[in-house]
Amino acid sequence: MIRVNVLPNGRLVLPVALREKLGVQKGGHLMAELVGGEVHLTTPDAALDRARSIFREYVAPGSNISGEIISDRRNENDLESNGQSVEGERG
Repeated sequence: MIRVNVLPNGRLVLPVALREKLGVQKGGHLMAELVGGEVHLTTPDAALDRARSIFREYVAPGSNISGEIISDRRNENDLESNGQSVEGERG
């Protein structure tokens, strides 16, 4: 475990060794999450990989989610253009 200092202004100082292991440069960014009273830090790339992994669990292989969303939006736009309501159309 590595000790991290908190400055009087509330900023955290990550030691060089920790930044190097994470691949974070000075002025870079990390994602912070509070989990069970602990702060978890991760890189934006690692957070995106985790989100993609979670998303894949709920999407059938070969699905074209973006295509489905675009199609839904076009259908809604067509309905609205014809003066029809799209409320309750999603399921």
